[in-house]
Parts: sequence; structure tokens; C-alpha cells
Amino acid sequence: MATNLSRRGFLALSVLAGATPLFASCSSRGATAGGGSSSTLVYVGSDFPASFDTDSSAGANVAGENIVGNTYGGDIVAFGKTQVNGTSIADILASGIKGGLENGFAETIDVSADQRTITITLRDDIVSNLGNKLTSADVVWSFQRNFALKQTGLFMANSMGITSADQVIALDERTVRFALDKPNSIFFKVDAAKLYAGLFDSVAAKQHATSDDPWAQGWLGKNTAGFGAYTVSAFQEGQTVTLSANPHSLTRPDFDKVVWRSVPTSANRLALLQSGEADIAMNLSPSQLQSAKKAGLTVTSYKSNKIQVMPLNALDPNLKDPRIRQAIAYALPYADILSSVYLGTATGLNSPLPEDYPGHTAKYNEYKTNLDKAKSLMAEAGVSGFNLTLTFSNDNYEDPLIAPIVASALKQIGINVLLEGLPASSYFDKLYKRGGQAYLAAFWPFVADPAYALGVYWKSTSYLNVGSWKNAEFDTLIEEMLVEPEPSARNLKAGRAQQIWMQEQPWVLLANPGWHVAHSKRVSNVTWYPNNGVRFADLKLVK
Repeated sequence: MATNLSRRGFLALSVLAGATPLFASCSSRGATAGGGSSSTLVYVGSDFPASFDTDSSAGANVAGENIVGNTYGGDIVAFGKTQVNGTSIADILASGIKGGLENGFAETIDVSADQRTITITLRDDIVSNLGNKLTSADVVWSFQRNFALKQTGLFMANSMGITSADQVIALDERTVRFALDKPNSIFFKVDAAKLYAGLFDSVAAKQHATSDDPWAQGWLGKNTAGFGAYTVSAFQEGQTVTLSANPHSLTRPDFDKVVWRSVPTSANRLALLQSGEADIAMNLSPSQLQSAKKAGLTVTSYKSNKIQVMPLNALDPNLKDPRIRQAIAYALPYADILSSVYLGTATGLNSPLPEDYPGHTAKYNEYKTNLDKAKSLMAEAGVSGFNLTLTFSNDNYEDPLIAPIVASALKQIGINVLLEGLPASSYFDKLYKRGGQAYLAAFWPFVADPAYALGVYWKSTSYLNVGSWKNAEFDTLIEEMLVEPEPSARNLKAGRAQQIWMQEQPWVLLANPGWHVAHSKRVSNVTWYPNNGVRFADLKLVK
């Protein structure tokens, strides 16, 4: 996605920034999973939310994204659910402008024949955690805030085809109209995946706005004011967040309370799960996932939309020739990475577009391990070798393991790799300032659409185009796909965009690590969403 801060870094890859708690501290377990209230769930993750406002200056890390998904999640439309190989997933696979989607906060939706005017009548029974009913004024204010703050919310609005806040019009208390300049084939799909910036309870937010802070960033960074299933009721900085069910929600979740614990060490997360002190443990290593299964715990998995990649700086003198980038791709031992790093829990990648996304094709993937081909391309480019700094985060499980494998492989074609493992904060700072040559990174596009999924990382103007790659035809194809209503025509353009990408090889595709959630048997119906988080309202308590 793409603006000032945004999308995981911006899309959830920004560094953690502290926020002073306004709520009283909570105990690390509240009512325990093993011996206390059966309606309390304990979730252990690797990080702590940078902010509860994903348009704040603190940015959005993975934890912040997931908290927002649970407190604001649910919008004009919402994902339907389907089953894939026994796993419940948000239905991103259905075709059509509203395929796989249900009315969320909308009672009725009217789309004009030219798809440029979308009129929404809101339900009259949607109430925020603070007791205020959802109105069209909340929708308008939320989009005005997106445009004023110019961060991730603006990117999401632009992806919906909204280029000005004036295009969001309140017709009456419950009716809002979106007047688009052009038809937008993914308006509803982006809205369903929209974890950023609202919809806010504008009545509550305005009560905490000031002349210096007209959009209540300070208050919304430490409090939630949403219409979702949960609200943040307490937090202890860097340690725990307590979520309580929205008392006004139309459906009552099985778990009245969720205690989110930040446990940086994955072995400790596994130990808490095995002891019964936690119900869900995220980001376990492949060997720990195996241990969890052996201990009688459940691991819910889905192939997901993740891409573990090696972005290359296309402006670097040593990397600007596509033949050098191709050589690097041919030199890497993909099978070794899958077997030795992921222990069978990951799959290979054959396109920058996730395999289940519309428009995906593997026909242009030629990059199998081939050292002779790699050496030939180096010679063709007139390069015998050079030094290459590979920057990665020491805080990830896989990156410190993948990095030496890459270094060993590239040494065989004359590239001397210098490994630069950094703390997460330093790593992300360098990544988004384009301050390096090559990186290890993981990304996942929220919207199951080729225009979005390809454009968010590789359109030349995208914030997440961390390799600064630019191709004019590729950019044009992205723009054309966004307004092309015919699926077959869009897929044809998507195929050409993937062909260009594979020929240019701006990043090297390493693996799809998949989505794996280890949990106790008292929890069921763990459902995958395209942000790869867990929606607590979906969970069922097995009694």
C-alpha cells in the first residue's frame, strides 16, 4: 500500500514505538485459561502494538494491525467464510465485485450501472463500544481523517478509488454515497480487508480532539473507539493488552475477554501454551509447531498469501542490470531453504502474485537452482563479482537461518555477501529509507486482486517498493487493471505484469511460510484472514 508511513511498515512492518498507558494495568492472565473463567482467552504473540491508531505517527506493526482488526474489524462489507482442506478462511476466492462478501455495517448497497456511484444505507443497530450509534457522519469523518493524516488510511481509500474526501457524501443520517471518478473493481474487496483507520466513533473521537490534535491521534493511539466485536479495556505497556467484548455488539463472542500477552521468545510462547497458561501461541518455529502437535495441541494451518522474499535495490550500481538480479535468482538453493529452514511447513513460490489470488500464473517462472545459468548471466553482464550487503532482522526466526544459505550460494558465482543482522527497529529504518543493497523480508497483500497485490509492492510510486524498481509498462498495467471490470481482461493484464516482473526479477522469491496457529483444544474455528491475524469473535469455546 502506499503513502507516507504505512502498510505493514505501513502494512505492519513499522517499528514499535511506546505509548504511555491511560488504562490501569492488568494482570498478565486476568482469569486464567486453564483454571479461571472459561470465557477468557489468553493469546501470546511476539510483539506489542505500536499504537491502536494505525494512522498514528507510531505506525502499524503486526500486533497493532491485529488489535485493530478485532476492535474496528467489520466495515461496510465483511468477508464471508469458506472451508479449504478443513480450515476456515475468509472467502477471498470468490469472483465478482462482491464475490465472497457479505453486508457488514450496511443494510443495503446500491451500485450504479457504471460502477462509479455507490450508495450505502447503514444498519440502525450498529453501536460502538462507547454506546454511540453508527451514522453516515462517522463514515464521512473517518475518510476525512484518512485524507488529513495522509498515511495508511489514505492508501486504502485511494485503493478503493476515492481520491478526495469530498467524494464521501452523507445524504442523511444513515445514507452515505461514494462518488468515484472511475469505476473501481476492488472497492468492496479493499473495504472488507480495511484494517486501517476506522470506521471511527466520531462522536467519541471529537470529544478528545484539540486544536493541536484535531483528529484525536493522541487519544486514539491509546484507546479504541470502534464498532467491532471487541474494545481495548486495559493495557500494560510492552506486556499485555486486555480486550473486552463490545457490550453493544450484535453477536456475543464466546470469549468475553482476551488477554494479549507480548512474549518475545518463541520457546516461552510454546511453554505457556503447553502448560495451559495460554490458549493461542503465534509465530512458533517449525520445530516448535511439531512439538506442539506431539504435546497433543492443535495447529491450524493455511497456505496463505505470504511471500518470503529477497528485495534487491534496482538503483544500486551492482544490481541495476536485470541479468545480475536473474543470476542471483538462479543461484539460490530453494529446496534447501524449504527443507532446512522451514522443515516442510512452507511451500515454494512461482509468481509474485499469491497462488490462490485471481490472475495468478506460474508460466513465467524459470528460476530453478542452476549455477551454470547464473554464471553465464554474470559473464553476459560483464561482471565477475562484487560485494553485496544482505540486511535482515535478527528478531525473525527464518532470516538469520536463510542469510548464510544465500551467502554460501552466491559465493559460488563470485558475489561476496556481507551479512548484516540488525534489531527490528534498525532493520525497518534501513529498509524503508532504501538504505541497503539487498534484504530479507516477508510481505502479504491484504486484497486478493492482481492490481492491488502487484501494485502495492512494485508500482513505482508505492511506499513498499523498497527496491525502487520501475517499469513503465508494469505501472500502466496496474492502473488499467484497477478500472477494468471484465475478469478475463484483468487476468490477461495480470499475466503480462507477472511476465515483466519475472523477466526483470526486482526481488527474489524464496518461500511461502504459510500461516500456522498453535492452540489448545478448548479453542476451535480459528479462521484465516488475509492479514494473517486471528479474529477472536470467530473463535468457539469447546466445553
